[in-house]
Amino acid sequence: MADHTALEKDLRAEAEGLVASDGPDEEVLEAVVRLAHDAHPSWDWSGIYLMKGGVLVLGPSTAPADHDRIEVGEGVCGTAVAEDKNQVVEDVREVENYLACSIHTRSEIVVLIRHEGQIVGQFDIDSDIVGAFTAEDEALLEELAAVVAPRVASLAGS
Repeated sequence: MADHTALEKDLRAEAEGLVASDGPDEEVLEAVVRLAHDAHPSWDWSGIYLMKGGVLVLGPSTAPADHDRIEVGEGVCGTAVAEDKNQVVEDVREVENYLACSIHTRSEIVVLIRHEGQIVGQFDIDSDIVGAFTAEDEALLEELAAVVAPRVASLAGS
């Protein structure tokens, strides 16, 4: 547990440094996504979706995605916004409205990013392992969401 706490503190500190830099929003968020992704070997795809005009639009990610626009209520990402709460899915094959990005994906976590009380985006992480995401992963992503929120809001045009 101590190693996990140290990792979380290091990631947060690095993310805070990136966000405080003069770098463009897209580059900063891309670096934060890559930083978190690389620290978790079981994460197969990581990205940020931006809320733009009431639709989730793919932002910085570790690879392209099949869905670059997701309507509210659609799939795990859209459900997170519709229900105004994070989603942790143990096995995506058990989700009726799941939007498959890869035939290998088995679990997913979506953590909302809020700025000034409004949802401006979300972290979306996929894994090829069933039950890959823990409460600690959700807590880490919530911390990172708080750090990147102003940059996400800026990029989303909020």
